[in-house]
Amino acid sequence: MIIDNAIPASNDSSEPFFIPVRNMGILEARRFASELEQVLEASHDGIFITDGQGVILRVNSAWERICGISRDFVVGKNAQEMVDKGFWSESAAICALKAKKEVTIMLKMTKGEKVGQKIMATGIPVMDDEGNIKRVVVNVRDITEIVNLRDQLEETQQLNEKYAAELEQMRIQHVQYDNIVASSPKTKRVLDMAAQVAKVDSTVLITGESGVGKEIVANVIHCLSHRSKGPLIKINCGAIPENLLESELFGYEPGAFTGARKQGKPGMFELAEKGTLFLDEVGELSLNLQVKLLRVLQDHEVLRVGGLKPIPVDVRIVAATNKDLMEMVRKEKFRDDLYYRLNVVSIEIPPLRERREDIPLLALHFLEKINKKYGFNKRFAPDVIDRLSAYPWPGNIRELENVIERVMVMTKSDEIRTIHLPGNIKNLSSLQNDIMFSEIMPLKKAVEHVEKHLIEQALKKYGSTRKVARALKVNQSTIVRKIKKYKLSAGQELDVFDSYYDEKLRI
Repeated sequence: MIIDNAIPASNDSSEPFFIPVRNMGILEARRFASELEQVLEASHDGIFITDGQGVILRVNSAWERICGISRDFVVGKNAQEMVDKGFWSESAAICALKAKKEVTIMLKMTKGEKVGQKIMATGIPVMDDEGNIKRVVVNVRDITEIVNLRDQLEETQQLNEKYAAELEQMRIQHVQYDNIVASSPKTKRVLDMAAQVAKVDSTVLITGESGVGKEIVANVIHCLSHRSKGPLIKINCGAIPENLLESELFGYEPGAFTGARKQGKPGMFELAEKGTLFLDEVGELSLNLQVKLLRVLQDHEVLRVGGLKPIPVDVRIVAATNKDLMEMVRKEKFRDDLYYRLNVVSIEIPPLRERREDIPLLALHFLEKINKKYGFNKRFAPDVIDRLSAYPWPGNIRELENVIERVMVMTKSDEIRTIHLPGNIKNLSSLQNDIMFSEIMPLKKAVEHVEKHLIEQALKKYGSTRKVARALKVNQSTIVRKIKKYKLSAGQELDVFDSYYDEKLRI
């Protein structure tokens, strides 16, 4: 017997849904229905079938497993009714019925054993010959694990980016405290202040001319602080255009502006978490960014560009400038409230010309550093150090290092002499240094200063007290007395003459 009708396909726990059969024998049709049942149950994805009004006709075992609801409970109910009663957040079957086309949605289970389960559902309408929807077949897939893995991956990528930035900053910029060169009392006082303020989290403002070593002092503060195991992040506020500086400092959210990375980017404040942020050339900040920096200092939280939720930060701020911020405040170019927030502890680094005792040690330090860098074995002639010490160094330590490297690279011989120095240094009069003073002093002290250095230079040049006295047009006894007064060294001749001079005085 051949039929042209439909037969029910069901099991004991569900309502039948009919399989149309044309020109198919009853036994063959039943076998086809049984195979279809096995296919549905074998699917790892959940299958959910409704009629043209959204009434649930059938679900498979995978659907029960994914959604945590039995088929006995849902079959015969309307899909929209299940949404209204809060079993799941949305129905792909209802969406497909309304759109009359295939629809894919993301939904969440809101009742039952699998509350919170994230599900991707695709509803596919099945049309009859007249174009009416008679069935909707929904494919359901549990994506909770996939979503969790995606979130973990994004978090890991952000952490990797943060750690890579921190490691790069530390690799390039980290300076060990033991490598600091300090001989003069003024430099030692600066380092003592840095060590003292490192014990607390107070904001520090480092001032001084360009090239005096503000960054090195910031390194000392960080290395001696309890934050030394955290990152030291440095940013030059004057080296980055204003339109980019905000996103560099505070970071940005995904899609905050054209060209922004999809995952967003943490700012310098976030990268410096549990560490120190060094803001170099802070006087170059625009008034707009000054307001935002002030807010971070007050509230200890940052708001990313394009963000809505503030992010708490635990960062120690060290700022530096070569400008007179107080004068900028008077001219309304720098906010007074930000100035007082930054200037909790102030450390002023004197220029190199005011701490000349450091120049010989710095010169030898750079000599050793550059010898190691290029595989050289070069050395200074004795008078080179004297000439370097005589120069006022308007560019401070940075200029000194650059000059030494240039001379070492360009000099063919292993001994660097004064002839190899740049013209403005080698042609400097030896007397020029002697009559330069870093501060106002009593006239008597200034005369003694000139007298001491003049005799010292003459002794180096002539080698004997007799010749020095003749050159300076004074008695030899005067030279001997001055040498003793200033504790200068004139070699063996002085010892002989000194004995005679003391004997004469006794007579």
